Amino acid sequence: MKRKIGAVLLGVFFLLLAGAFGYTYQTITASMPIEEPIPELPVILIDPGHGGFDGGAVGIDGVIEKDINLAIAQKLYDLFSVSGFETVLTRDQDVALGNGEGSIRQQKNADLHQRMELTEQYPNSILLSIHQNHYTDPQAFGAQVFYGPQNPESQQLGEIVQQYLVSQLQPENTRKCKVCTKDVYLIHNAQIPCLLVECGFLSNPQDTYKLVQSDYQRQVAFSIFSGVCTFLELGEELPFSE
Repeated sequence: MKRKIGAVLLGVFFLLLAGAFGYTYQTITASMPIEEPIPELPVILIDPGHGGFDGGAVGIDGVIEKDINLAIAQKLYDLFSVSGFETVLTRDQDVALGNGEGSIRQQKNADLHQRMELTEQYPNSILLSIHQNHYTDPQAFGAQVFYGPQNPESQQLGEIVQQYLVSQLQPENTRKCKVCTKDVYLIHNAQIPCLLVECGFLSNPQDTYKLVQSDYQRQVAFSIFSGVCTFLELGEELPFSE
């Protein structure tokens, strides 16, 4: 087992190093074999927000949040899977969770409770919920991470991921990682380390232009992946780690 852990650590090291030197996401993932999940590593639960009847925020030119959430989540899934993590998507297509019965409010509640049940099925896991922001002021921009208050490790994880999003993508972004309020049911109540990652503002034309591009989605996914690996001390010796 030590040999398998060593192989995963080496794989993650080269994956992060390749990203630091500007190799493309396709080149990185294509060059690495998919590892069998390593039990010592936490399960990575990736939650693309919304889906199905619930489109989330609607941005510039009618861009729908749920589609961008899923695109980034799938790229994030590939990065963790190829590195030996057991990785679970709460949804892998444009659907809502739950039985689809009742009022819109009842359907939303059923959807959220089913996502919460997944966190309970995987107690040794990290939850990354992918969303997009929206605000009345179109000048508001930039990614921001919110951490769950129930697990003490969430804050450190969130601060590291925020640092990577800023340093790798948005050096002009001054937003800080903040605790998630009770208005966000899943992240506020989950008992595992968990984050809500708002990748940008769909109300901002520049953010929206970037977020609909596949290459930028890959960069967002890679920044989140890098932050989680640093939190888990899998890439802390790299020169670009903070």
